[in-house]
Amino acid sequence: MRILISTFREGDLEKLTLAMRRLPYDKLVILGTAPDTGSTSLSTVRMLEEMAGHEVEVDELDDEDFLTLVDEVSAVLSKHSLDPETNKRNSIALNISGGSKLLGDASLFAAFRMGIETYHCENRVTKLPVIRGATARDRFTPMQLELIRAIGRGQVVYDNIVRLMGPASKQATDRLIRELKKQGILGSEFRANRIFVFLTDTGREVLNAIRLAERTESR
Repeated sequence: MRILISTFREGDLEKLTLAMRRLPYDKLVILGTAPDTGSTSLSTVRMLEEMAGHEVEVDELDDEDFLTLVDEVSAVLSKHSLDPETNKRNSIALNISGGSKLLGDASLFAAFRMGIETYHCENRVTKLPVIRGATARDRFTPMQLELIRAIGRGQVVYDNIVRLMGPASKQATDRLIRELKKQGILGSEFRANRIFVFLTDTGREVLNAIRLAERTESR
């Protein structure tokens, strides 16, 4: 099934209808906050879509916290990735021209997480540089992924990381840590005569994206 998922708020009817005209779909999913999902213009869209025989689904999101919003949009994308009737993958297009800037940015971040084809429809249709099917996990080498998972959400003593990495040499582990610190994914702190390594806020977001991608692919 072809699914068009679009961000929306009151006043975005023209952007939404442009996406609806230019991007083929069988089902429309609207992402917005509670005041917007109950708007008059969205009621008009619902009526027109029902007359055309298209499904319409509205998902209400929390528009206050960026990372929470990224998780919520990712959950919507994940929910619609598989057709429950046929167990086949749906074809998803995401339009991020509607809604607040926060919602648009969070939706784009979520699309990068999951490798969803993404567009910005305002005056014209612009395809954004998200690689379809390429998830956050594809940005890292197998050894980098192993290190990110090994550290997880806590703070790990450096010597324990070397042991956790198993066959990898100390030099190789040091190189991995340097690479991920340079990307802003890892941080370190010296206290009580020991070095502690941890995921930064960005690193924890990357870990979330990796886990989400793995759950999606295992379906």
